[in-house]
Amino acid sequence: MRLVVAVIKPAQVEGVRRALAAVQVTRLTVCDVHGYDLAAADAVAQEVMLEIAVNDDFVDRAVQAISTVLAAGGGQVAGRLFAMPVHEAVQLYRAVRGPEAV
Repeated sequence: MRLVVAVIKPAQVEGVRRALAAVQVTRLTVCDVHGYDLAAADAVAQEVMLEIAVNDDFVDRAVQAISTVLAAGGGQVAGRLFAMPVHEAVQLYRAVRGPEAV
């Protein structure tokens, strides 16, 4: 299992959501965040962080779907993408653990 975290521009959220749905990734958490860049004139920028827990067989397709949308943004810095291991997942309302909980 992996936790895919993407930090993107607010205008890209719908495109990423559609791209993920096209590869059968439908559950995600969307958070408003502020990015900070020392090199930019406007140091603090409004951004969105997506958190997507996926089983191992969905990692590549989720990362590819997000990367495709971000690459379509042109030459600008479009966002950041991380895939981190998840050691345990628990679905509280059903007491399910492991990959089935994702």
